[in-house]
Amino acid sequence: MLGSLVIIYPTPHEGGELVLRHKGHEWKFNANSLTAPQSSPSLAYVAFYSDLEHEVLKVTSGHRVTVTYNLYLVDPAPNLEAPVVTPSPEGVSNLQATLQGLLKNKEFLPDGGTLGFGLAHLYPISFETKLEKMIAHLKGADADVYRACRELKLKLSLKMIYEDSEEWDIGIMLDEVTEAYYDPYNERYESALVENFGGVPVNLTEGVNLDESRWVRGGAEPKRITWISPPDCKRNKLQDITVALGNHISTGFIYSSPSLTVDIPAADDRK
Repeated sequence: MLGSLVIIYPTPHEGGELVLRHKGHEWKFNANSLTAPQSSPSLAYVAFYSDLEHEVLKVTSGHRVTVTYNLYLVDPAPNLEAPVVTPSPEGVSNLQATLQGLLKNKEFLPDGGTLGFGLAHLYPISFETKLEKMIAHLKGADADVYRACRELKLKLSLKMIYEDSEEWDIGIMLDEVTEAYYDPYNERYESALVENFGGVPVNLTEGVNLDESRWVRGGAEPKRITWISPPDCKRNKLQDITVALGNHISTGFIYSSPSLTVDIPAADDRK
């Protein structure tokens, strides 16, 4: 599901504003104030991505009549090398110019490294989700990031990063979505990710000493990421949506936040 389209009919009413919220920002859509002044009956409509929080305020008089369409991507692009949702040309251009400037700077990651982009939107995932196929579902600013990096011939991929409950500034990165079945009496969730699924310890903030991580001390090979936008790992733990009463029962999917990682060559190898 990509988003929703709400059509509001010009029936007289007071209140009933649609409030949209995303990452600390709030927008209020008052359809009645748009349709009431029109000389002939007019419809108002608003479309928004599916991961936005939305609320309809109380209708204080009259009747608010709406039709809501759920918008789905059916049989997404035959070419999965690019997002289905068209990115903003201006957003791609600005980001591409910024990245190009960084790559030309020999002091920026002189030995190469990895850039990280925490995604701006949430995406529905399940135990069967394949991260490489999620590229086709990127939207908005996330599609801008992907297209800008592709234009610069940079290698990028989607990763799942799971939060460490003991070391808040350390995450466990995997190439796949996993529930990580584990025995809570004998091992921790994070231990199962590293030891059973090959998870890689990564920093979630700058300035973290990965060498002091318990995972590195235990022999795991860490990876340092230079984050352009911070990751949100709190929604990624699929174990949180299972009911463990002898059997694991899934709710189908949850909205989650993968991250885009971009491999940056050493300064002498950049074109």
